Parts: sequence; structure tokens; C-alpha cells
Amino acid sequence: MEFFENVKKRRAGVLVSLPSIVSEHSFECGDIYSLIPLCDWAKDVGFSIIQLLPLNDTGFGYSPYSAISAFAIDPLYISLYKLDLNVKSRKREIRSLENHPIRIRNLKLEIIRKYYLENKKEATREATYFLEKHPWCYSYAAFRLLYEENHGSGWWEWPKEFQNPNHAKEYIFSEKRNEALFWVYLQKVAYDQLSEVKVHFEDSGVYLKGDMPILTSRNSCDVWEHPEYFIMDLQAGAPPDDFSKTGQTWGFPVLNWEVLEKSNYSWWKDRLSYLENFFHLYRIDHVIGMYRIWSIPKEDDTALKGWFHPQFGISKEEFINEGLDPKRFESLGLIYEFKSDHYIFYWDFWKEAAYQELNEETKAKLYPLSELHIKEEEKHWRESGEKILEIFESFSSMVPCAEDLGSVPSFIRESLFERQMIGIDVVRWTKSFTTGEFIPEASYRKNAISVLSTHDTSLVLDWWKNEGDLESKLQFFFDRLKKPRPKTEDQILLGLLSFVLGTSSLFSIQLFQDLALGVPSVLENPEKHRINLPGTADHSNWTYRFPVLFEEFASDFKRNLTLRKLLLDSGRNP
Repeated sequence: MEFFENVKKRRAGVLVSLPSIVSEHSFECGDIYSLIPLCDWAKDVGFSIIQLLPLNDTGFGYSPYSAISAFAIDPLYISLYKLDLNVKSRKREIRSLENHPIRIRNLKLEIIRKYYLENKKEATREATYFLEKHPWCYSYAAFRLLYEENHGSGWWEWPKEFQNPNHAKEYIFSEKRNEALFWVYLQKVAYDQLSEVKVHFEDSGVYLKGDMPILTSRNSCDVWEHPEYFIMDLQAGAPPDDFSKTGQTWGFPVLNWEVLEKSNYSWWKDRLSYLENFFHLYRIDHVIGMYRIWSIPKEDDTALKGWFHPQFGISKEEFINEGLDPKRFESLGLIYEFKSDHYIFYWDFWKEAAYQELNEETKAKLYPLSELHIKEEEKHWRESGEKILEIFESFSSMVPCAEDLGSVPSFIRESLFERQMIGIDVVRWTKSFTTGEFIPEASYRKNAISVLSTHDTSLVLDWWKNEGDLESKLQFFFDRLKKPRPKTEDQILLGLLSFVLGTSSLFSIQLFQDLALGVPSVLENPEKHRINLPGTADHSNWTYRFPVLFEEFASDFKRNLTLRKLLLDSGRNP
């Protein structure tokens, strides 16, 4: 398909949190219809990629990366306007930077349910047909109904008969079929609206990029129905680093790749096939996890007692060959028996007082064991990750983009480079390995996406004002280029946008708020316009709402002219 073949050109794009983009026809938060004026504005200015955060149903939660279904679109995003339900928001101007997604969703559900009941015969026929074509929705509808009835509690806390998905589905679709079909109908409507938007994007020559989280909430339809696809007694996370001395625990169960392989990765194939109905490109969240992932016992509050899964470990026999008893070191809290007669060494075990107190002879035997299989494991991890990514590419014609941020081992970097996977480079973190200084535009990876900010970082103006050494930033982004030092926020932002768009990266995709030239609220208080602050309470994040109606933003001639010139000068206006 020519449209897909042309995507890999020098392009610029915009990353948006969909509920934050309120249009004149939105109901209190951005929705699927909001993508239409967004696409038209992008086309006019010269952007040719729109990237979205995941649109999955979050239930009573907030994070789109912790959804209750890997397939279902959140009813929050259904456009009442596109349904010809011309219900206006109670407020016609934006007075708060905060959405209330659960309240807005409930209001929408009430309105759509009334419409559904008024057109019940046709609506149930459409829902039944959709259910036949998309069997995943059978499980989702049953789960969603029970999830509501049990007030969002974990499925493992439900009445025992409903912990069995087969029994639950049979019960729901026999005893509560009408209500179950309503949830199916919502998915049918969302599917129709989003797939129509994709056609509009294609007609406009703009690409739509989705997001595929690698991990799945423990309290989700997918884990409920297929617990065998997950290692339920482990949780994923990240090892300790400079940002977190105890690491990160995410709570998501670890994927069981061995079982998934036996099913020919059918769950992943179905996910990618469904995403392709809506998107031309997609972001693989935490691509490192395709190779290996930090795994921690699910009951642990810190990531200190984790290991990279899958791992061979050190066998009991290998300890004994060195004249060491593994049980002794386990009792000292230096190693952990993660499977029968096989042990892993805890992260930074050599820093522990128990290790320091060992005699030198014992240390000389023990420490080398911790590195005994590292080369074999890296080879295995690389082969496993490449196999998974190759299979993913065979499942879909969407262009994959790898989220390869953080501490990425060299063997994974080499693998992604050889596979020509499109990576991501965040300007504030993209520095020389030798000098630690920012790198010039021409030194950026060509097969990557250059960005000023992500949904997990502060806005670039907040970073500029409050993080790191200001003088070094001024010298690199302005003095080096013989540009006058900026006196206003607009001038700072303009200089940074000029830099990031000028990098040699294939794509340059900027967070929507980082394009807010001339918007006082964003320029003066960028810290108030952040989407997510990792490690903080879920409900304090993911509720951001841009302070200006989108049509008003898009009609600003001066801003549009400035952005258009930036894109033309950077050669990103194909």
C-alpha cells in the first residue's frame, strides 16, 4: 500500500493526550471527533504525524497504561457529536486544567444508553454483528459488567463463580444479555468512529500513530481470561538506579512468553490486527521488555529483590563446585532461590554489609558466580527479543517505533540498530557518552524520533527553567548557533523547536503543549501542564486539559505561520 510505503520520510508530528484536546463539538474533554480538526490543522501547518497515547478503557483508574482491556476503547472517547447526539457540555469555555474522566464517562454513558434504548432493535443487531466479528468483545463485555457491579475490585475478589471466565460469560450473556450488549455496542460505535477518522487522515495525507503498552493490568479482562499468558506471582518493574534507590514496582504481571509462543502469539496477533484498523504506526512501549524484564515477587514493595526474566541463574551444583553452600548466602540476603536449586544474586549485593563482612577468599569465589552466565544470557535475551519483534512485524503492516529510553544495554541497542527499529531521542537526555554534553543536530540517530518532552516528563519550558544548569543550555542552544540569548518564553521555545526539528532524526514529534507559542498559561506556568509524573498517585495524573478550545488555538495566524516556517526550514514538510 503506497500510503504505508511513503511514511519513512523526514517528517514532523504532534503527540497529544486525546482527552486534553477539547474542540467545539467535544463533551467536556477531547474525543474521537477532536482528531478531525487536529488533523486538518496539522495538514495546514505541515505536520504529517499525529501520535496518541493509548485509548484503552481504564475503568475506575486513570492511566491508559493500566487499562482493563488490551483491546477495548474507552467509552470516554466516543463522540456524541458524531452520533448526532448534539448534547452540549455544561460549560462552553475551559475554566480548569483538569478533566474528571470518570464523571465525564458516566455522563456520556447515560446519554448513549438512552439513545441505545430508543433504538434498541437496530442497536442490538449492530452489537450482535460486531460481537461475531470481534470475539474478544465477548469476554470484555462480561468482564466490564462484573467489574462495574463489583465497584472495580480485583477479579480475584469477585464471587468464586465469576472468577471462572467461561462460567461468567455464559451467565452474563444469558441472564444479563441486554446490558452486556450495551457494552458491546459502545465498542462498535468507538470502532466505527475511529476507523472513519483513519480514512480522513489518509485522505489528508497525515499518519495516525497509536500506542501499544507491553504490560497489562492484573485487574484486566485479558489476565482474567488468560492467566496462563502471565506469570502471576511476579510483577514487572525496574531495577534500582540514580533516580530510585529501591527501583520501581509496577504491579503488572510478567508476560509468559513460553506459553504465548505455544499459542503462536495469538493474543498479540489479535491485538496488533485490531490496532491496525485505526493506526498507520504504533509505539512499542518499553521495547526492552521484549528482550528481558525486571521481575519482582508480586508481594514486594521495592524492586531490590528482582531479577532479569528470563534468567538461567546459578545452580546449586555451581555453588558446591566452588565449595560454597548457597543456603548460607540466601540466609545472608545476598541471593534468592527463584526456582528449584537455581539462584539469582540481588542487585548491588556486593554493597551489602553481609557481603563486606565475608572473608576475602569467600568473596573471591562468590563474586565471579554472579557473572557466570552473563554472556550466554545476553545471547539468549537478544535472540528472544529479535524473534518476538520479527513476529510482531509479520502480524501487521503498521510501522513499529520502539520506546527505547532509559538504561538500555549495549546488546539491545545493537539489536535495535541492526533491525532498523525507529527509536526515540529526548533532547534533554541525548548527550555525548564521553563528555556528557548535549550533542549537535547532525549527530542524532537518523532512524529515530527526536522529541523535546514526553508524556512522562516535564514540559520543555519547565525543564529549561527549573532543571539542570541554565548557562550550559544557553551556550549550546543559542550561543553555539550565533543566536541572541532569549528574553521571553516564546523565544526560548522557538529556539528549542528550531533545534529539535533540525536534528537528523527521521521523525521529530513534539508534545502538543510544547507547541503552545503565544499561550500565556503554558508559557508562564509550564509545570501546571504536565500529563504524568511517574511514581505519584494515579488520580493526580492523566487528567490534563489544554486551556484553549482547539479551534481557537488552530485559528492563530501568527503561530501557524511561525510553525509552518520552522517545518519548511527543517525539511520536514513532505
